[in-house]
Amino acid sequence: MLRVVRIVAMAALPLACSVPHQPQAENPFIGTWVTADNAGITIRPETVVQHQPDDKSTCHGVFRFSYGTKTRQALTALVMRQPELRQRLSDLLVESSYPVAELDCDRGDQTYVLLNAHQLVAIYRDGDIGAIDRLARP
Repeated sequence: MLRVVRIVAMAALPLACSVPHQPQAENPFIGTWVTADNAGITIRPETVVQHQPDDKSTCHGVFRFSYGTKTRQALTALVMRQPELRQRLSDLLVESSYPVAELDCDRGDQTYVLLNAHQLVAIYRDGDIGAIDRLARP
């Protein structure tokens, strides 16, 4: 009997040492987002794919994509030289900080601000010239 107990205990040892599988936290940026004009983007874990039918340009080898967090102040400072646009952005951003996805490309940069699970604000910049757009999940 003692031998059977040892065998059962030895067989159960690997099960006792295994770590339960933890589900990965879902990235709220991942998915397809569209503007009111049906221009869209798809955010993947490692990049952004833009869906603009007339856009044939590339980043000419200059490309960076990252996730992070930015304060409301840092986000509104992206359009510092356009007071009216800065005010519109300030009116949209009511929290103190937001999760962001940032894309730098040869011709400018884009910051996608996650407002909630269903809405993004896109801040487009080319030098000192900026624009904003609201995107939603289809």
